[in-house]
Amino acid sequence: MGRLRYLVRLAWLDLRDEWPVSVAICLAIVAVAAPLLVLLGLREGVIGEMFQRLRSNPSMRIITLDATGSARFDEAWFAAARSWPETGFVLPSTRFAAGQADFTGPDDKGVEERASLIPTASGDPVFGPATPPLQGPFEAKLSAELAARLGAGTGDTVAAAIERRVEGGRLEPLMIKLRIVDVAPAQGYEGRAAFVGPTLLTALEDFRDGFAAPLLGVIAGDERGARTAYPNLRLYAHDLEDVAPLAARLRDTYGLSVSSRGAEIASALNLDANLRAVMQGLVLLGALGLAGGLAAIQWSMAARKRRTIAVLGLMGFGRFWLVGLPVAEAALLGAAGAVLTIAMAFLFGAWINAHLAASFDASGQACVLPPALLAAGTAFLLVLSVLPALWIGARYATLEPANELRET
Repeated sequence: MGRLRYLVRLAWLDLRDEWPVSVAICLAIVAVAAPLLVLLGLREGVIGEMFQRLRSNPSMRIITLDATGSARFDEAWFAAARSWPETGFVLPSTRFAAGQADFTGPDDKGVEERASLIPTASGDPVFGPATPPLQGPFEAKLSAELAARLGAGTGDTVAAAIERRVEGGRLEPLMIKLRIVDVAPAQGYEGRAAFVGPTLLTALEDFRDGFAAPLLGVIAGDERGARTAYPNLRLYAHDLEDVAPLAARLRDTYGLSVSSRGAEIASALNLDANLRAVMQGLVLLGALGLAGGLAAIQWSMAARKRRTIAVLGLMGFGRFWLVGLPVAEAALLGAAGAVLTIAMAFLFGAWINAHLAASFDASGQACVLPPALLAAGTAFLLVLSVLPALWIGARYATLEPANELRET
């Protein structure tokens, strides 16, 4: 340990003695590495934020039937669908028309909002993992838009009015009360919807179709009986990359006509891949240029120090010192250059964030420099600095002092 401290001190004294060259090397590192670090910070910030929002938006992963009622899905089909690797969430559903209701808020001011009733269950991508489960058939979760229009929140009770046409053309109304247990994030669902358990949704469809619905207190008429198949479904892919394969499976294997946002997703993923390739190319070009520049400067410094190294060899400094001296100097310069690079990247990143603050909400930044990126950048600069120094040190260890000191 003492030898290592002495080696570092010797390297520091040598660099201080040639401070103009040392400063030039640090500035060369900053000139190449700082812009690259800022570009990678923009990749983490601007582009990363965009793709993170895309991936976290459930509406990008939904797949819908073009015409409900044209096919029937039994429990065996849903069990198979849940086993597909592309499936993120799937539930049976009723016809679209059967899941419509007029809602009034907890203040009962007479304002009605038409909204869809949608089945939900554990793992629903519209809600976060911390969302509470529905404890009964008359509990519901609201979309952000419907909650805002009704002035309702968690713990409130809203009313949903539906109706059916009976014999003689008379309309038979039905009112149910729903207790709200959660409200979806704004990006979770676009539109007005109440998410309820499949049992309630099935009972509402039975009511609309003229059957008895004991769950709703409607006992007149025949009961429909247990469902063996459903006319609709609610389906989400597991990831963005799974949307196209899942839609293709439904079309090719089951002959279903479905809609998805596959074209938008493909365009976004293609843009992401192209930007990643551009960033990698820029980093590679910068690394090659910086490596070549550092190697050239270090080699020129080494050529001027051959006689000094020869003298050190005659004084008894062994291979450890001869190899370690250029390596220690390169590590010190690389570390100093990395510190300056990070400082400049933070300053420029702060300037970028200040100018683009209006384009991002409070939770986002245009340029983000995470610790992992800074650590990787520092390690990369140290490696680029030390590698040519190792070769120079190996050459130092093979010098013949007599040949270097002989007067010509």
